[in-house]
Amino acid sequence: MRFLLAILMSALLACGAPPEDVAADSSPIEEIGPETRLMVIQTLGFAKIQEDGTAPGFDVDGVVSEKGDPKTCGHKDLISPEGTEGIDNQLASLVPLLELAGLGAAEGLLQSTIEDGGILIMIEVDGIDDPYNDDEVSVMVRAGQGVPLLGTDGLVLSGQTFDLHAESPDSQSENARIVDGVLLAGPFEARLPLVVFGMTYELTLYDAQNALPRSDHDAQIRADVTDDGGLANGLMGGGVSISDLYAIGETAAKDDASVLSAIKLVVGGAGDLLPDDEGKCQRISAALEFGAVSAYFYPEKREQDNQADE
Repeated sequence: MRFLLAILMSALLACGAPPEDVAADSSPIEEIGPETRLMVIQTLGFAKIQEDGTAPGFDVDGVVSEKGDPKTCGHKDLISPEGTEGIDNQLASLVPLLELAGLGAAEGLLQSTIEDGGILIMIEVDGIDDPYNDDEVSVMVRAGQGVPLLGTDGLVLSGQTFDLHAESPDSQSENARIVDGVLLAGPFEARLPLVVFGMTYELTLYDAQNALPRSDHDAQIRADVTDDGGLANGLMGGGVSISDLYAIGETAAKDDASVLSAIKLVVGGAGDLLPDDEGKCQRISAALEFGAVSAYFYPEKREQDNQADE
């Protein structure tokens, strides 16, 4: 019996040791670096006033304004669904009026920009060490190009590969983080490329006063990080130039001057940011709701061209 036990122990020891003719690999294990995730916005629309009177958004200007405040051209701040005061999202209260004025397709125009694929809004998150909690990541809003494949629900399918648009705005926020699975980015200036009837526009979410250096009142992003590499319940907020809205509205209204006049009537006195010398606000606070799915970029053509030249 002792002899048998000795044989078994020898066999077990032999299994745990490398064969004599194979050298043990003493090289260090290669560490996996930070992850980069790319997502394409799948749904995009203006955040609206809720039935209880609250509205999604951010405190863009850093103050809680009551009705009559000259800093907001007399407009009162809103309250978020979570109970946060000082929410700047005046555009939320105007969406129903814009629809009545003839810009009911405003939200549809944003969505069609995505589905037509003329320009795709991409969000790139770089430097992810932990997708649930990471106190230092960077976020870049970019523009992709290509015609996306859509699912039966009409939404962009995940996992597709697109070209990087030659005129991508590449708006970047270095001070982003992930807290309990929620991506938080800002302050930064976010430029969103849109296509309206074949014409390209940039809808820019500015800081409250367009101040340099950047303050804590710039555009912000908040979104849940999903397990499949996307973003859910996304919210992007900041100040939108009223002149930008006029330009987009003018294109959407085509040759119907009466519609554009109605839009100016609704939006003209609704600004609540950046008052000029006459006390008229040049920007209106807004928040956009979005969802995004995983995506990829093709290798840049410049690199391919360089290799071909060599």
